[in-house]
Amino acid sequence: MSTDPIRFEFTFDEASFLRYERLAKGHKDGESWAAVTPVQLKLIDEKDFVHSGRMDFVDNAIDRATGTIRGRAQFANPNALFTPGMFARVQIAGSAPYEAVLVPDAAIGTEQARKYVLVVGADNTVAQKYVTLGELSNDLRVIKSGLDANDRVIVNGMVRARPGAKVTPQEPAPPPSASTTPQTKTE
Repeated sequence: MSTDPIRFEFTFDEASFLRYERLAKGHKDGESWAAVTPVQLKLIDEKDFVHSGRMDFVDNAIDRATGTIRGRAQFANPNALFTPGMFARVQIAGSAPYEAVLVPDAAIGTEQARKYVLVVGADNTVAQKYVTLGELSNDLRVIKSGLDANDRVIVNGMVRARPGAKVTPQEPAPPPSASTTPQTKTE
């Protein structure tokens, strides 16, 4: 029995299947999303999804009892790390790659049911911008709408910053990783 490459089988829910199929409809070649979707895998003793593979099969029927559908992904296994019967977690992208504005989660405020961030305008006046939130990763929140890359978000001193108030912004030193996260703090 050959184990390089090796195939991992898994199930996923009907809603996820529909989301991925609709995503694939926008793919120019008209291929099923399974053929173009990368899959990440981590073994039970690993912290991160460090193994990359590709979908190679999606069943043609949803199990009525569970509301799930079977999928399979293929992974290279040159060092025989994976063996038949192993358990692992798989991660499949939920959308096509896109550019996003990231802000520290601590910079997001709540006003009843709406989320907002405080930004510094060109004249150093604080303004409140309502935002639509996305995923959270490593204390950075994806902002789906409401901000653009040029907005200077107030991160520190938010307690004293009020919409309409004048502030003296202090730009932080860029991190070594050269992140493009817009951040501003006030004194």
